[in-house]
Amino acid sequence: MYIKRALDEVLKKQLFQGKVIVLYGPRQAGKTTLVKEVVKDFGQDVRFIDCELLANNELLTRRNTEEIFSLVRGYKIVVFDEAQTVKGIGSVLKSLFDHHPEVQYIATGSSSFDLVNEVSEPLTGRSREYVLYPLGLTELTDRAFDTENRLGDFMRFGGYPGIQDESEEEKKTQLNALVSQYLYKNVLSIEGFRKPELVVSLLKLLAFQIGHEVSYRELSQTLNASVATVQKYIGLLETNYVIIRIGAYSGNGRKEVVRSKKIFFVDLGLRNALIDNFAPMIPTARPDVGVLFENCMIVERLKNVAHHGQRVPKQFFWRTVDQKEIDYLEESEGKIKAFEFKWGNKPAQAPKSFIEHYQNASFETINQKNAYLFLQQ
Repeated sequence: MYIKRALDEVLKKQLFQGKVIVLYGPRQAGKTTLVKEVVKDFGQDVRFIDCELLANNELLTRRNTEEIFSLVRGYKIVVFDEAQTVKGIGSVLKSLFDHHPEVQYIATGSSSFDLVNEVSEPLTGRSREYVLYPLGLTELTDRAFDTENRLGDFMRFGGYPGIQDESEEEKKTQLNALVSQYLYKNVLSIEGFRKPELVVSLLKLLAFQIGHEVSYRELSQTLNASVATVQKYIGLLETNYVIIRIGAYSGNGRKEVVRSKKIFFVDLGLRNALIDNFAPMIPTARPDVGVLFENCMIVERLKNVAHHGQRVPKQFFWRTVDQKEIDYLEESEGKIKAFEFKWGNKPAQAPKSFIEHYQNASFETINQKNAYLFLQQ
């Protein structure tokens, strides 16, 4: 069953606006399904080209102008699925766009690293880019009560579309398969990962460190790898939509931490499969429930903004050297919004030093009851 995505209407409004539509996102997030839904009213006027198929890949790589132009003749919309697998796809799309601008081109890709590098320069001024993550809470619920009731299971199993209507055991089976097929095969096959076994160990270490500041040096010592290698692999995991990083905020306060990073998983179902822990969200059974809630809220906020085609605000955490901290900050148009995430209902208070230094900033405690409103801010 198709679950309507927020990006659906955004993409429909972009059709035939004189731009190539580029859709990024992790595998199995529903990119192909979404695009098929967006273009379904055009019927036989749509052509889907699977770039992972050897024949298509070779044809596009050869750059024979007549062969490539023949792919689009007679169609109103042409979709290049998994376009990042074609070396030089940006130049191909530019040539098609310049010679057959009447056709709407759509390219999807599961690696922003590959596809951005390929299309950014050739398609400068010619493209609109979007990211589709796994299903967000606001795509699965439409009111605060439903969000509160669904949070626990969502934090256990995540938002991959293919598992939403399955039993708990089937969800576990499919998530373990995703870890094996998506993480351990697809992601680790990327050229930059020279040591797949090191990445597996790195992923498991990161899975236990969500919500905490990450030390690249400590990770390098634990993994017996260079700091440069750890930083490179974390960067590749981020550009392949496995994790996100947020940095420390500083308005030049002398005691503020500046260079630290926190890492969160794009999908908590994958994270829990990595460490084989799908236990219910009961604090006595899961000491990580607080950081899971923090991870969930930060990533779901990102999803909701991205899935509505909006500009993602700058995301930070805040901490001082004497351990005063706030979970999450957003900065947009010179305004600061600060949030503390609490799985329970006990309200938090902003540190005095933060209030004194940022007198115009807002502060709010986010819990299960007001999570829905926070995600839609």
